Amino acid sequence: MLILAGVTLAQTPLPNLRIEPTGGGSIFYLKNTAAKPLTAYLIELVNYPGSSFSMWQDDALDPIKPGAEKRIPVSNMTVGAVPDYVKVQAALYADGTSAGVPEKVVQLMARRSFLRETSRDLIARLEKSADKAAALADLKQAQEALTAVKPPRNSQGAINQNAGRSLVTETITMVESGGVAAALERLRAMEKAL
Repeated sequence: MLILAGVTLAQTPLPNLRIEPTGGGSIFYLKNTAAKPLTAYLIELVNYPGSSFSMWQDDALDPIKPGAEKRIPVSNMTVGAVPDYVKVQAALYADGTSAGVPEKVVQLMARRSFLRETSRDLIARLEKSADKAAALADLKQAQEALTAVKPPRNSQGAINQNAGRSLVTETITMVESGGVAAALERLRAMEKAL
């Protein structure tokens, strides 16, 4: 057990990462080596001069099962060229345990908390919408509010803002293609999983 900033972090092994370069990017192969489902992770380019890369992912609705490997295509070519610099920095598991660099685990947990709150906000917005057009207008307002202020790069605010903006964009797409009810169903499932 590790205690950091009032948060208890039970350590579990990090997932294994294998990287293959491709013509237009790279492919990550992330294997869950733990005995429990992997629900969130951070992959970063670490200590590589002149370049940066980070991939924050929360798969609470579709976790990577124990022993399973997930294929993740990315458009970044640098990570495929320098795989020794690419590391899984943090991981969260379905039972609440974690693995990785303690500060990065805390950031991943804070990001997840922000996603939960954003899900709740979007649910409230959709529940009060009279129709699809009103829902889309309200969601676009939420999207604009998330981009009104630009926090410092790599800060917790920027990490949260990017996650929230992605969730709002996904929700807009869900409302446009499947309607308000389908978007609400997915958001409620996500909120519960987070």
